[in-house]
Amino acid sequence: MKKSVAFLSFAAIAINAYAADERDASRIAKKYSEVVACQLEGIGDYQKNQYKAVKVNSGEADLGGLGAIFVVYWEGDVGCAGGSGTIVPNFTVVEHSGFSSAAPVVRTDYKFPEMDLVRLTSISGKNGQLLVKGITYGPKDQQNAPTKVVSYSLKIVNNEFVKQ
Repeated sequence: MKKSVAFLSFAAIAINAYAADERDASRIAKKYSEVVACQLEGIGDYQKNQYKAVKVNSGEADLGGLGAIFVVYWEGDVGCAGGSGTIVPNFTVVEHSGFSSAAPVVRTDYKFPEMDLVRLTSISGKNGQLLVKGITYGPKDQQNAPTKVVSYSLKIVNNEFVKQ
């Protein structure tokens, strides 16, 4: 009996030891972006939301958050094409998948719809939903001065974020 209690206690500690949060997701996405992109460091308000992470799905509470899904926003030049026009908004999915003792990983198989977005102003997530707010270029805006407010509500459907 004592061995069973000890084993169950150890299992509970091991499961909870790898419960991921937004800071973990942000850190993982930052490392990922440093491998696939350049021009990641900006100045001023342009990148104030750099590596902002939100939890979109909480995962299984009794399994230490296994299945939790985070979306991390970052701006950069994927593939390092060069030029200010190549620094674009990016969304990276980080999921606590695999064994409960495994660290969360970047999932590149999630798809995002086309969004007319130049700068992010806020992002939030809950219950498989993602709300993205930002600005883009209006018809009379000048380069590097977007003013048109946009908002997108997305829902996860089979590894794809679909506009609602």
